[in-house]
Amino acid sequence: MSSPFKQEFTCNQYVLSLKEFYEQYQPEVLLDLNPITQRPPIYLAVDNKKSIGIISSFLSGLSLGLITIVKNEKGDIVSITDSFDTESLDGGHRKRAVHGFINNLFPVFGLYFNHEELPSFTKEQRDYFWNRKFCLDVYEPMTNYKKGQVFRTINGTMQAPNHQEILNSFGDVPIANSIRETVREVLENNHKLFDLTDANNPKWIDPQNTRLALEEFVARIYYRYYQNGYLGSRKDSQLMTMYSDEAIKVNSLKEKVDNHLQFLLKSAKVRKQKSKTGKLGKRELNTLSNLYHYLNEKLGKWTLRSNAEETFYTNFQYVFNDFCLDPNKKYSEVFVSEFETAEVTIKQAFKDYTYCNDSYEKQEQLIKWIVQHPEMHLNRSIIALDLQRCFSKEVREGTLALQRYTCAADELPLSLDEAEAAHDVAYILGGSSKDPLNCAMVRKIHNQKMGTMTISQYKELLQSKVA
Repeated sequence: MSSPFKQEFTCNQYVLSLKEFYEQYQPEVLLDLNPITQRPPIYLAVDNKKSIGIISSFLSGLSLGLITIVKNEKGDIVSITDSFDTESLDGGHRKRAVHGFINNLFPVFGLYFNHEELPSFTKEQRDYFWNRKFCLDVYEPMTNYKKGQVFRTINGTMQAPNHQEILNSFGDVPIANSIRETVREVLENNHKLFDLTDANNPKWIDPQNTRLALEEFVARIYYRYYQNGYLGSRKDSQLMTMYSDEAIKVNSLKEKVDNHLQFLLKSAKVRKQKSKTGKLGKRELNTLSNLYHYLNEKLGKWTLRSNAEETFYTNFQYVFNDFCLDPNKKYSEVFVSEFETAEVTIKQAFKDYTYCNDSYEKQEQLIKWIVQHPEMHLNRSIIALDLQRCFSKEVREGTLALQRYTCAADELPLSLDEAEAAHDVAYILGGSSKDPLNCAMVRKIHNQKMGTMTISQYKELLQSKVA
């Protein structure tokens, strides 16, 4: 019977046995079990826990549920799956579990499906498995956008995908591909920050890509560079806008994101060096990422000083834990702010803001707490490369002359070759590089040690050490 409505999709529905399905579609020969629109294979996990759960439930009499695939029309749809006749559209975990079990990748109830050397199912048990039936929907060829539309519709009515899984359903589009390839080691082009050990555990960081959590993390970084590279909100709705932008220049964004992730990797390596089992956790990753965006915003071009990775991260880790643990009860007072409606201590606000994605004010406050901390010493580890952020030659030379060629910090004789221009109010805290009154010429060693202290604060510190 023809439909009286406009048909955007064509779907044929079948009830068939596992053996009929396997013989007709020959998974990984005719059916792509791992299209980029779906999460990575679950049977790569060490314990195969989810795959075993799927098969054991199916063998115990539970339904396998509706499986959805889509035909590929070679020469018409440009996709990395063109070598397959069909691809998985929904139910990829279940299909991969079935395929893995049939190919003896893991045992269920202590038995393999049909292993030559290890304990396996009897013929009666195999026949029962093969003859179990399930429902299969087969869609006619469609564009990547429509594949995503079907996925989102199915999961919107049958289960609850998270936001990144919905974004992942955009399919074979440049921004989605770039984010997947950055994280997934199985795609052989991932960033080293996301490398796995031989046991398939993250090597440098604690979070795993469960339900695409790491791809969400990278997508939010991409969005900030999609805007300007600076600190700011990166809400779910904003990510959707980026994924939908057909004119997005992914390659230029990828270079910036790779540099961003390399900065995180350097910190992760220091953490690993200090503690063999130590890895960067989610809150540290978010906070370091926010700090990187903040430095972009305040310093323009900048870099870590040579061999300063250890100095930077150990200082950061000290500050981070000083706030989170607050051993000396310095941050137990109530944090008063126009963007805080509930009563909260500075310690709790700091910890809450390490997870923040939607408020520029909270992210900015988090980083200001860090850079203003007396133990952060950013000048010891970071160099600003953007000369527009520095004092002009005229201001530097004129200020030194007005100081009668003495250091503003130790008041000893100082030549121009030995001097650096320090901000009385640190640039990273909003101090001007155009106001001569904010300039003080000091010995290089003092400029490195000052951090975000004012000249008067630093002089007091020097004098107390002499006393």
